[in-house]
Amino acid sequence: MDDLEPLRSLEQKVIDSERPYNDSIKALGAQYYDIEQLILSDNSYMLLAEVDDALVATGYAKIRQSKPSLSHRLDSYLGFMYVDPSCRGQGVNKQIIDRLIHWSREQGVSDFYLDVYSANAPALKAYLKAGFAPSMTEMKLSL
Repeated sequence: MDDLEPLRSLEQKVIDSERPYNDSIKALGAQYYDIEQLILSDNSYMLLAEVDDALVATGYAKIRQSKPSLSHRLDSYLGFMYVDPSCRGQGVNKQIIDRLIHWSREQGVSDFYLDVYSANAPALKAYLKAGFAPSMTEMKLSL
């Protein structure tokens, strides 16, 4: 649990990077993840990447029940995908995704999901490069 504070700091970087794509994100105090639970749960696997003892990237896979309408019973949701701007374009994200998929497959899972803002072109490009394809678009209306 020594990594909680650096992970919370990285979480804020994720949130800050996504604010331009969603004006509903709280200005202060926004939190996406239950980091402790992700670390402790048998159903999740979190990876961290460091350069010179500095945390520069992260990601997790969480095994979850699939929607009843789907042919697979379980799937793996990938989240907390972040690479520090100084390390982007070096294959770090792909390495993390590959290891998360490998772990999930060891758990018997072969279907993977993640969320990405449709206007976040760099993230979309990275996920397409990793083999993901658009599946569903969430629509939003704020009145």
